Amino acid sequence: MLPDSIALAQAVCTRLCHDLGGPAGALSGALDLLDAPGDDALDVARDASRIMDRRIRFYRAAVGAGCGDCRVEEIAQMAEGLTLGRRSSIDLTDLEATAVFPAHLTQVMMLAAWAAVDALPRGGVIRLGGDVEGGLSVWPDGAGAAWPAGLTAGLAGESVPLTARDVAVPLLLAVAASAGVRLDMMMGGAGGAAPLMLTLATRN
Repeated sequence: MLPDSIALAQAVCTRLCHDLGGPAGALSGALDLLDAPGDDALDVARDASRIMDRRIRFYRAAVGAGCGDCRVEEIAQMAEGLTLGRRSSIDLTDLEATAVFPAHLTQVMMLAAWAAVDALPRGGVIRLGGDVEGGLSVWPDGAGAAWPAGLTAGLAGESVPLTARDVAVPLLLAVAASAGVRLDMMMGGAGGAAPLMLTLATRN
């Protein structure tokens, strides 16, 4: 059971402010130090500015109006905003290199990757694989990797806890349902998080 739309919107806004507040504060502090000798402040400002730019691009695609149909290289550019400045990276080598992913499926992929980042408390790799016809997998791979508890509950049709930290999960469930993308949790390996499968409900 998903939370009401107002509570979900508030949680999303809180999360975005949290994620953008860190690099924004670093940028502000670095600009205050630009008159000091040395290039450290300028380097910090450049890094913070790059993180904010990439993160805003990601949120525009994942949470905003979405994006158009995308190729792998375009997905990689959007996903950079999710992992830049964090102890995580994204691996797209198992995606079909020449595939064009429909806009609604791409948005669900981005939200699943966002939930996967939250599943990596000590960092790691978010692995995406598969193709449009056969289905896509999203798999958080790292020490202590574990999907948020709300994801399992939501997939079972149960109530989903709503916090700013875990807001990617109810948002993923809602957008997937609206876009006609089926979500299934597969069997996981020993001591690791299971892959999440994304399948277009309209595929043959």
